[in-house]
Amino acid sequence: MYLPELTTLDVDGLDPRLPVVIPFAAIEQHGPHLPTGTDTYITEGLLRRLDSRDDENFIWLPVQRFGSSSHHMPFTGSLTLSSRTFLDTARELVECFFAHGFTRFILLNGHGGNQSLLNVAVQEARLGPGNVIADEARAGLKIVHATYWVLAAERFEEIRESAPGGMGHAGEMETSVMLALHPELVKTDLMEPDGEPQRCRFDHKDMLEPGKVGQFRLWNEWSKRGPIGDPTVASAEKGELFLEAAVDAIAELIEELKAGRIG
Repeated sequence: MYLPELTTLDVDGLDPRLPVVIPFAAIEQHGPHLPTGTDTYITEGLLRRLDSRDDENFIWLPVQRFGSSSHHMPFTGSLTLSSRTFLDTARELVECFFAHGFTRFILLNGHGGNQSLLNVAVQEARLGPGNVIADEARAGLKIVHATYWVLAAERFEEIRESAPGGMGHAGEMETSVMLALHPELVKTDLMEPDGEPQRCRFDHKDMLEPGKVGQFRLWNEWSKRGPIGDPTVASAEKGELFLEAAVDAIAELIEELKAGRIG
């Protein structure tokens, strides 16, 4: 169920144990071949497909389009929120539905730069005002952060054709999914590999093989045109496979949250 399409009476009549999915994405550069809204288009596409399977299994909010993208700011068209603004937005959206009696939340993520902040947002929402120790009223609050490609990593690994390094940013996976969802927005004549190779064993390879240390690099320090990975091996057919794998994984997480085995 998509919140903007419901009336206040519709929401008031829902079981407060119904999972609330709050999605986060970004508006930022995705190289010369993909639109700045790629993360937002993909995240919304996943939820619309999940909603079409069973529209009474969860309620979802509009995708929060602006994310933590300061690392992409060297490329024109990128937008970012400060860390504190992003965290406050995430926490306050949870608080709204918690105030209405809902107790199960998934902060669903579609942008790599949001991951660390969403982990903090889960902590802040769970603890509540003061951010020191949860009060008794929050004893039943179940909340998790989930990034779709992490949930579906095993299936994604089976689908991919590029070598490690090919699925970093605007690479094989995101380009394939956009070809499946919005082919009219993909400039296929501008697709080419980009991004520096892994520098040492602790360094980042791609979204399925993240680095073993925390680091912050501006995007123009390791990409010439914006992408990291190989979009030339992308296809709409693979995009459909990636989409189905991610939707399956999100659906499984919703069931585990409803069963009380996570959060």
